[in-house]
Amino acid sequence: MSLRSKLLVLALSILVLPVGGWLLVRQLETLLREGQAQVQLASAQMLARAVATQAPVFPDAGPALFVQEAAAPLSLDGYDEDWRAQGLVEQALAPGLRLALAWSEGQLHLFAAVDDASRVRADAGLPQAGRADQLVLVLEDARGTHRLRLANAAPGALAAVALASREAPRLHGTWEEDAAGYRVELRFPAGYLPLRLGLDALDFSDPALPPTPRGTGGDLAEGRWQVQRAPQALQALLDGLVPDGVRATLTQADGWVLARAGRFTDGSRPIGRWRGLLYRTVTPVPPVPAPADAAGGLLDRQELWQALSGPPALAWYALDQGRGLLLATAVPVRIGSQTRGALLLERQGEALLLTGQAVSGLMLVTVLAMLVVGLALFGFAGRLSARIRALSRAAERAIAREGQNAGAGFVASRAGDELGDLSRSFKRLLDEVGAYSGYLRGLAGTLSHELHTPIAVVRSSLENLESEALEPASRTYVERARAGVDRLAAIVRAMSEASRVERAIASAEAEDFDLRALVADCAEGYRALLAPRRLELMLPPQPLPFRGAPDLIAQALDKLIDNARGFCPPQGWVLIALAARGEAVELVVANAGPPLPEAMQDRLFDSLVSLRGTGQRGDGVPHLGFGLHVVRLVAQRHGGYARAANLPGGDGVEFRLVLRTGS
Repeated sequence: MSLRSKLLVLALSILVLPVGGWLLVRQLETLLREGQAQVQLASAQMLARAVATQAPVFPDAGPALFVQEAAAPLSLDGYDEDWRAQGLVEQALAPGLRLALAWSEGQLHLFAAVDDASRVRADAGLPQAGRADQLVLVLEDARGTHRLRLANAAPGALAAVALASREAPRLHGTWEEDAAGYRVELRFPAGYLPLRLGLDALDFSDPALPPTPRGTGGDLAEGRWQVQRAPQALQALLDGLVPDGVRATLTQADGWVLARAGRFTDGSRPIGRWRGLLYRTVTPVPPVPAPADAAGGLLDRQELWQALSGPPALAWYALDQGRGLLLATAVPVRIGSQTRGALLLERQGEALLLTGQAVSGLMLVTVLAMLVVGLALFGFAGRLSARIRALSRAAERAIAREGQNAGAGFVASRAGDELGDLSRSFKRLLDEVGAYSGYLRGLAGTLSHELHTPIAVVRSSLENLESEALEPASRTYVERARAGVDRLAAIVRAMSEASRVERAIASAEAEDFDLRALVADCAEGYRALLAPRRLELMLPPQPLPFRGAPDLIAQALDKLIDNARGFCPPQGWVLIALAARGEAVELVVANAGPPLPEAMQDRLFDSLVSLRGTGQRGDGVPHLGFGLHVVRLVAQRHGGYARAANLPGGDGVEFRLVLRTGS
């Protein structure tokens, strides 16, 4: 991990302050929410007890058909689109039989849907109607019990016949059907509301067989369900008890709404995006959005059904993507020992009960302080990292000079801190390394000069001995001494030549030329030299202008080809590649052959280092490794470097020269 990253991690430790503040605010907010919920629960229980005092007007327990309040007129067309549009809910009396009752414009409306794919149809007034598909409607009112048959031979105006009473109410309606069954929509006389109602669907799949009844069981006294409509007394009670800003909903045990009162106070204030984000962070916003108001008469809420089962319940809902909250509290309404209904109280509130401006200011100051400290630490880390990187780059440049006046390009820092001391220590170290490298570099020339005279004395002495009459054994020793002197003289000449080459490379003049043409011309001359080895070229299609010393580059290429020829087997290949790499060019010579030892890859370009034996030269003189050393000197003369590496798979070796134009 870099120093900047470490300091950044250290700067992030100040996040403990805003996190601690956030936890504190969140805990306070949770406590306030719990208090708000307890207050609302107590209010709901008080209202429930007040409602329980109206036991005489509260609907009786038991099976009931609820009359819903329609907000708009209902048309007698046999379709339920207008019912659904107003949220009027159907009750399932039996499998395949659904019923809905609604009060609209002072009249009771009934809609029944029957699933019946088999059709046995007849009008209700005909004799065969007794063996046809029909609805049997039983009404109980102050005048008694009335039984009516509803049946049609085809869609149209409803045919209804009273079966057991002449005082049955006159009905108006429509019969509609489709492939799934039939639907009946009818309207009772104005102001008529039965006490009890029973409805059965008789399905005659075969006129010869008994029908399949389904419904409330209208032929039996217990099969007639009471008809309930929301008492106005309960509505008036809620209107007088519910305070502003609270919405109350009273339901019976089946979930049908008996009364609604109150409304939310429109006190919402627009907040910015960042403050909304703050509210959602601090407040434990529930994941469930607030439910839409049910337009119909049946309320389906989880907390409501929990209250109807006995214990009170509460739930939090999110409003406006977490910018507000809705608290819903449901309590049972008990009359005697029975739960006859439930009361649901709902209150809207802001997402944050704590003072929004104070919390926003606190969080803003905390964030600003964190940013200031973080930026200061990050800036300090950046400056420190930049100084360390500059010191590292200067050291790498000095190392790249490979001891040739290594400290010349290194500028020591004048800072008085530890990095300044380290920089000045590097400067002294590089100066000493450069001086010692210069001494070693000049040692070869000095030795070659100093050894000429002793070698000449030894050679002349050996020549004098050869002119004397020597025994065969003595002459053998003289020949061995002469061979050793010749090899020593060859080494001295090579060292002298290396010194001259170094001086020539350092003083070479730069000129502009086409590097591609130079490499191509040299390659044509190498083909005969490398035969029978295969020579491959990879050159750019266009000329490659370059400023440098062409003779030195050709000399380095000669050394690389001579090295490749020495290690490449006769059936192998040699590759010469040239490519531009930004402001530099890359010259690669690769050949098939044995791989380089890992420890020697970085030392091959040093002077007096070679992997060849004496026999590989052909003249008996040991190879001193000056060829690849010259390659490195040429690369350094052109502001680049030389590298050697094994090819992937160990199939050969590549030598790569990076040269910079204008050097």
